[in-house]
Amino acid sequence: MPDSSALRDALNQSPNNLSLLLLHGRACVEEMMLDEARAAFGRALELAPDHTDAQLGMARVLFMEGETSGAAVRAERVLFLEPENAQAHLLLSRVYLTEGDRKKAIEHFDHAAQIDGTVSDPLLERELGRTVRDARKTAPAPAPEPASPDAAQGGDTDEFSDEAFVDAQDWRPETFFGPDDPNRSTLTFDDVGGMEELKEEIRLKITYPLQFPDLYKAYGRKTGGGILVYGPPGCGKTLILRAVAGEVACNYLVVGLHEVFDPYYGNPERNLHQFFETARANAPCVMIFDDLDSLAQDRRQIRESQMRSLVNQFLHEMDGIRSENQRVLVIGATNQPWALDPAFRRPGRFDQAIFVPPPDAPARAQIIALLAKDKPMADFDTGALVEATEGFTGADLKWVFDRAAELALSAAIHSGKAVPISLDLLLAVARKHTPSTEGWFEGVRTHAGEQATSDGFFNEVRKFLAAPTSSKKER
Repeated sequence: MPDSSALRDALNQSPNNLSLLLLHGRACVEEMMLDEARAAFGRALELAPDHTDAQLGMARVLFMEGETSGAAVRAERVLFLEPENAQAHLLLSRVYLTEGDRKKAIEHFDHAAQIDGTVSDPLLERELGRTVRDARKTAPAPAPEPASPDAAQGGDTDEFSDEAFVDAQDWRPETFFGPDDPNRSTLTFDDVGGMEELKEEIRLKITYPLQFPDLYKAYGRKTGGGILVYGPPGCGKTLILRAVAGEVACNYLVVGLHEVFDPYYGNPERNLHQFFETARANAPCVMIFDDLDSLAQDRRQIRESQMRSLVNQFLHEMDGIRSENQRVLVIGATNQPWALDPAFRRPGRFDQAIFVPPPDAPARAQIIALLAKDKPMADFDTGALVEATEGFTGADLKWVFDRAAELALSAAIHSGKAVPISLDLLLAVARKHTPSTEGWFEGVRTHAGEQATSDGFFNEVRKFLAAPTSSKKER
C-alpha cells in the first residue's frame, strides 16, 4: 500500500479521482491519521454517495473512533446496497462484539466466511474463538431458489441457461479447493526453480489485486484475465500450476479433462460452462487448464462437430459475454502451442503468453539445490553438475537424481553400509542421458511448419533457438 504522503501528492494532481481518494483514505487508516481518512472518504461520498467502498471506509473510521452506532449504520447501508458484501458483515461482527452481542457477532462473522473464504481478521477470530474454516463448515447452506413457473410446467429452457445447471455456489468438482482446504497443494513459488517472469505475471494478475484492490482501481486495471504457459514438457509448467494453489490465497479450481469430456452430445459444452460458472460464483478464483490443447484445438483441423462446438463454447466462456469474468484468472498450459485455435490468443482471452524454456544455468542451480536437499550427498559441486546438464529440463534433472539414488541404494544394499550419492555418480548418469527437449524443438521446426516461422507467438522460441549456447547458460 503506498504511503499517505505519496497519495496526497497524487490527489493534488487529480483531486476528484475516486480510486485515489479511497486509496488515500485506506492509507490514512493504516497510519492512524483518522481525521484525514474521514475527509478522504467524505469527499469520495460527495462524488458517489452510494459507493459501497467509501461507505465501508467511513464506517471503519467511525468504528476506530469509538462511534459504533455510526459505524453500524454505514455498514448496514452497504448491506442494503450489496447484501453479499463480506467486509460489511465482518465489520458488523466487530461492532456487535464490541457492544456485547456475541450471538449477532458470530452470525455476521459466519455470513462473511460463507460469502468469501479469504476474509481474515485474526484478532476477531481469537476473540470469537472461531476461525473462517470453522464458520464455513458449520454455517447453513443458502436455501435453494424456488423453481420458476415455466420449469414446473415442463417449459423449455435455453440450452445454457442458468436453470440448466446445478447451483454454482453449491456444486464442487473434485478438483475445487478453498483457501483453507487441507487437501490443497502446499507447494509455493519458492519450491519452483526459475520462471521468475511467470511467477510475477501470476502475482500481477491475481495476488497483488487481492492485496491492493484500490490501487488496481486507481490504475484502471481489472483482476483476472488469461495466461498461456507453453514450452517443452518437463520444464516445470505443471509444477508451477500446482504451486499457484499454495501461493495465492483464493479459491483454486483445476479443470480435469475427464470431468469435461462426455460421450453424449452437448454434455462437454455444458460441463465446461459449469466449471466457469463455479469459478465466477466463487471469485476470486484461479482456474487451471493443463494440457490446454485438448480443449482448445484449432477448428481448422477439426472434423467432428462436437469438438468444434466445445471449442466455440470455450471461446464464449473466455469472453464472459453472459457473465463477468472479473476476479477469475484462467491459466492454461500446453506443450503444443501450434495446435491451439488462433482465436484463443487474441486480447481478452489468453492475451499473455509466456514461453517456459529449459532452465538456464541459475535456474538449474536452484533446481539442483532443491533436489539435493535432505539427500545423502558426498563431494557435491553444484557448479560442475550445472555445467554438465546444459539443455536439461527440471524433469531430466529429477531423473538424474532419482537414478543416481537408485544406484547408490543398490550399492548400499550389496555392501551392507551406507553409500552416499557422489558427484561422480551424478555426472556419470547425466552424461548417458539425452535431454528430453530435443524432440520438442524438432517438433517446432518440422510439425509447426510455416506457422512457427510466421506467427509472432513463436518469437520467444525463435530467439531461444537462435541464441548461442553461452548466452543460454547466462540467460
